[in-house]
Amino acid sequence: MKVASSQYRARKLKSIQDFEDHVRWHVQSAKEQGAELLLLPEFFAIELITLHSFEIRNTADITKIFEWFGKEYTSYLKQLCGSLAKEYQITLAAGTHFTYHVEDGCYYNTAFLFAPDGVVFEQNKIHPSYEMVYNKELTTPGKKLDIFEINGVKYGIAICYDNSFPEVARILSQMGADVILAPTACLDEWGQSRNILFAQARASENQVYVINSHLIGAIPFPNHIPYGFTFTGKSGIYSPIQPMIGTANAIVSQGEANVEMVVVGDIDLDYLKFIRENGHNRNRTDMRTSFYQQYAYQTT
Repeated sequence: MKVASSQYRARKLKSIQDFEDHVRWHVQSAKEQGAELLLLPEFFAIELITLHSFEIRNTADITKIFEWFGKEYTSYLKQLCGSLAKEYQITLAAGTHFTYHVEDGCYYNTAFLFAPDGVVFEQNKIHPSYEMVYNKELTTPGKKLDIFEINGVKYGIAICYDNSFPEVARILSQMGADVILAPTACLDEWGQSRNILFAQARASENQVYVINSHLIGAIPFPNHIPYGFTFTGKSGIYSPIQPMIGTANAIVSQGEANVEMVVVGDIDLDYLKFIRENGHNRNRTDMRTSFYQQYAYQTT
């Protein structure tokens, strides 16, 4: 199975059509390279905010803008990405978007997964971090983890900071995930390096594939700060570090840092399941869960 991970360059947009063409380029590029799945990065749609002019006097004004943004574009993005998944017959993991949930009146950092047949899955981020800096306090932590099956492949989602907690990937793997999707947005090289390291570690710890997509580029927002938001990253596809699968550094495929591209790589899920029982390392079967329980999360 071929899978793809975007290095998506955020930029100042000229129109809503400019945004739609931008997303389509990534989907079409993945499809042309034979990918059955494409992962976009965390907050890839933040460039939509550049279509609007705002009067910003203080941080409170920026918070209000994010409140508006979370309500304004969710339905539009779901319609666009759902249509592209159907048109190109590809599983589209559309990164994340800052969303407002009417049912509980809360904002979440939500990952959307669109199947080619029109089914849509959602996973809210469990551990909000700095998010987009100005909306951290608005973001409610997700309440559960799920597994999503599309065309026989079981996916789990660990959004950026979530992938720094080994428990998240461990739970997803125990729930049956074969592939963990890790959309990411980093504002510096430290964040970039951490997320690559987390992807490699989670793949080996749990004997799963991890697909990690990074946002790159810059947008002039907030407009009273000269540099606005600047993102850095290197997207990749990672496997367990074992002699019988992948490479010695876990890299199946990896992009060139901060260059817009779609990274494509081959993963073999049948062989992955084989090495879990027959490989050099058998983390999943050798775990001593009853031993760990006596130490887990003791406060003293």
